[in-house]
Amino acid sequence: MAARDKFAFVLFKPQYAGNVGAAARALKNMGFADLRLVAPELSDRRDASAMAVHADDVLAAAGTFPDLAAALADRTITVGTTCRDGPYRNASQSLRASASELAALAESNSIAIIFGPEDRGLTNEELKLCQRLITIPTAPEYPSLNLAQAVMVVAYELMLTSATTPAAATTPEFVPASVSDAMLERMADALLAIGFIPEDNPDHIMFALRGIFGRSGLTAREVDILNGMTRQMRWAAEGGHRTIEQKRRAGKKLR
Repeated sequence: MAARDKFAFVLFKPQYAGNVGAAARALKNMGFADLRLVAPELSDRRDASAMAVHADDVLAAAGTFPDLAAALADRTITVGTTCRDGPYRNASQSLRASASELAALAESNSIAIIFGPEDRGLTNEELKLCQRLITIPTAPEYPSLNLAQAVMVVAYELMLTSATTPAAATTPEFVPASVSDAMLERMADALLAIGFIPEDNPDHIMFALRGIFGRSGLTAREVDILNGMTRQMRWAAEGGHRTIEQKRRAGKKLR
């Protein structure tokens, strides 16, 4: 399977059928085919076919999903797009700086590129499902791109790098995004239990941890280790630390 076949372009709650059709055409222009629509808010889909032109096959094959988690269930790397600044968006990288790395990772991983709805883009809540963030540099006076234009620019950059990036035989295969998300949820519970993150704003630290794990990626063994750490933290927070102290005083092995 070619690296370009490992990319899925996910449109979250698209509002205009013309943009969906134009996105399908952009993908076919650049050699991609996996288009996914999440809870589309389209009143009339006829414009989609008109704008797709000769990419009707991409449009017809587009999967429709009830929510973002379902659309990303088979992806091992999830990449959100953003044009806005904010405390949880500071780790975003420019598209060109990220494209080569993503093309190399696609040799062993399935990747989703996620685009938000036309009127607001992706919110912080939706970014929780994104391991990485990319942005398309624009003139500061008007940074917001049309949805289909954004899809075209991302597909173009990935096409160029996929054609020129040599296969990386040692690139690890990461766990599905849903497995990573479940691990992060368990970690958040454990960090709350030991008082490491505040109950009134746990996202501040969890977004940072998501970025760390997203940049590095997680293999199945690494997820097992982190899950074991979170279980031990919960156990210690719920009274297990007393057992540890007793064993230490008695000179016994802890495990």
